[in-house]
Amino acid sequence: MKKFIVMITLLCSLIFSVSLVFGERPAHRPEEGTAALLFYDRMVYIMGNLRDTEYVHRLNKVMNEDGGIYKYDCSGFVGEFILQQTLPTHYHDLFDNAKRFHSAEGSGDDKRPRAWGFYDYFREILGDEVENSNAYWYVFKSYEKIQPGDIIVAKYDEEWQKFIRDPDRGGCGSASTGHVMLAWSFPVISTVNTDEFWIYIIDSSGSGHAKDTRKTEYDNVNDDNGIGKGKMWYGFNTKTTTDGEEYHRPIYYRWAEVDGCRYTLHTMTTGCGREGNCYCPNDDDCYFKYNPNYPKRKYLNHKYFERLQGIIMARPIGNIPAKGDINNDGKVGLEEAIHALQVTSGENSQ
Repeated sequence: MKKFIVMITLLCSLIFSVSLVFGERPAHRPEEGTAALLFYDRMVYIMGNLRDTEYVHRLNKVMNEDGGIYKYDCSGFVGEFILQQTLPTHYHDLFDNAKRFHSAEGSGDDKRPRAWGFYDYFREILGDEVENSNAYWYVFKSYEKIQPGDIIVAKYDEEWQKFIRDPDRGGCGSASTGHVMLAWSFPVISTVNTDEFWIYIIDSSGSGHAKDTRKTEYDNVNDDNGIGKGKMWYGFNTKTTTDGEEYHRPIYYRWAEVDGCRYTLHTMTTGCGREGNCYCPNDDDCYFKYNPNYPKRKYLNHKYFERLQGIIMARPIGNIPAKGDINNDGKVGLEEAIHALQVTSGENSQ
C-alpha cells in the first residue's frame, strides 16, 4: 500500500507542471511499444520500490530489488540499474561506443560507461545537427523537446577535471567526469529568471535538489544522498539553424535554488562563490580559497563553478525485445522458444 501511495504522489506532482508548459505536450508516459517506455517504466519502478539508497561508486554498488536497496552513482544508476535491465542492446551499444572515447584501465571506463562516455557518444551521434539519431538513440540540443524519461547529460571540461584533481591548485584529489540525470517532468519556463526553465529530475547524487525526496520522510526514504527526485533550474541561449529555425540550448544549471550559483560552461563567467570543504595551499590561482571571514572554513571561488563542456539530451529508440527474446538479439532461437513454452505451460514455475 505504501508503494502505491508513493507512486500516486509522484504522478500527481507532475500534473501542475505539465499544465504550465508552452503548447501541447504528449502524455507524460511514453508511447506503448517503444524503447522509451520500457526505460521510463523501469525508472518509475525503482522510485516506487526505493527504501534505502546511497551515492557510491562501482565497487560499492548495491541493487537489491526485494529490499528496495539501490546504491550507485549517477551514471551507474542510469546505465546499469535502468538501461541494462530493460534495454540490454542499448546498454551495450552505449558501453561499446563510450569505450572508444574513454577506456583507460583502472579509470572505471573499461568497466561501465561514465558521464563523459555518455556525453561524447551522444555528441558524436548529434554531429553538427540540432537533433539526430541512429538505430538506438535520438539525441537533441533544444530543451523544449525534453520528455519525461529522457537522459540529460552534463560533461565537465577535461581541463577543469585536471585542475580539480591537482592538489597544488587546490583540488580535492578527485573529480567527476560529469553528471547524468533523467527528466521526471516536462520543462517549464521560469517566472523568476530570464532565459531559464525548471524541471524535476531523477538522479543519484551526493546531495539533493530543491523540493527533493531525499529531504523528506513521506516515502520511508530519508537518506540525504543517493537516488531521488528534485527540482533544478537550467539556463539556455537562443540560436538559429541554417534553415532559420530557433532552438534553445542549455548552457548552465542551478543545483538546488532558484537564485543559487550557476554551474556554467567553462568559457562563461559565473561570478559566484560559496563555502566548501576542500583545502587550498595557494592563493589566487586556486579553485578553493580560504574565506577571510571564516578562517576555519574554505571558499569555492568562481572557477569551481565554471566547469561544463556542454549539456546534451538523449532518448532510447528503436526495436524492443520480442516476447521470448531472452538475449535480445532481435530473434527467438530454438532454446528461447523452448524456454517460452516451458514458462507458458508452468514447467519452469517455482
